[in-house]
Amino acid sequence: MEIDGFQQLDLEKSVPSNKTTPRRIIHFVDGDIMEEYSTEEEEEEEKEEQEEQSINSTLDPSKLSWGPYLRFWAGRLASTSFSTCEFLGGRFAVFFGLTQPKYQYVLNEYYRIQSKKSDNKSEGNGSKALAAEVPNEKCHLEAGDREYGTIQQDTAEAIPQ
Repeated sequence: MEIDGFQQLDLEKSVPSNKTTPRRIIHFVDGDIMEEYSTEEEEEEEKEEQEEQSINSTLDPSKLSWGPYLRFWAGRLASTSFSTCEFLGGRFAVFFGLTQPKYQYVLNEYYRIQSKKSDNKSEGNGSKALAAEVPNEKCHLEAGDREYGTIQQDTAEAIPQ
């Protein structure tokens, strides 16, 4: 006897499935979807971390002997002091302006002078770049210019001794 498609779907739905749910589903821009499942090792590690947290949270210092008791309070004192100093240090740094560059005004002035010199130089000499008549070339340099070729070297440097 053949089973209709509808009856088969009903049978599949009625049978409890042992599918594992993905731990994370990643959606990509191009429409792809990747499902990430947890492994047994990761599950064991998560259980161990939860057990450690429950042990640490339920630790009663009054039931400890002297050595672990002093270690417990020294650790708590050190972590609290460090957290407090880190918080206050950040606040004081912002208050006193220590988060800003120390010599930024000097750098700004240097860049302003350099741009002013380059503007004056280009205005005084005229523009070296000429309009290109050939569409593939952007500018032409004069053949006798100091920036063109090896004419830039002095004659004393060019003669080997």
